[in-house]
Amino acid sequence: MKKGLLGVIAVGIFVFIATNMNNTERVPLNTPLPDNPSFNISNDFDGDWSGKRIDISGDGICRQTSVVGTIQEGKVSLRLVYNNTTLKGWISDNGELALYADSQKWGYRFTGLARNNRIEGEWKVTNAPCRGTWFIEKQ
Repeated sequence: MKKGLLGVIAVGIFVFIATNMNNTERVPLNTPLPDNPSFNISNDFDGDWSGKRIDISGDGICRQTSVVGTIQEGKVSLRLVYNNTTLKGWISDNGELALYADSQKWGYRFTGLARNNRIEGEWKVTNAPCRGTWFIEKQ
């Protein structure tokens, strides 16, 4: 009798776990790049850019890295050199950036503002303690 009861309990637990795992919907870490920005884009910042992302969290997983890329017709395409994460988006008439990361592992959030030949801002990772500042300069 004990073996039958244990079997029924085991099957019940298996069914419970299997049905609950199938109903969980995976939420993406990063918002996908939309088809168009919600603002007028600017060509004033077109060119090649390079700089650095600096971590201020002090956590060993958060590495400083170079940031390189281009802006063409107001479309931004940057790359974090150490892990090849791409940041794409646009730059507005007033120099604000809207950036979207393609990382499947890290929830990157970058903000930035362009002034003259420099863009600087803040960044963080939603699923790690990493955070800090970043900048790029026109080459």
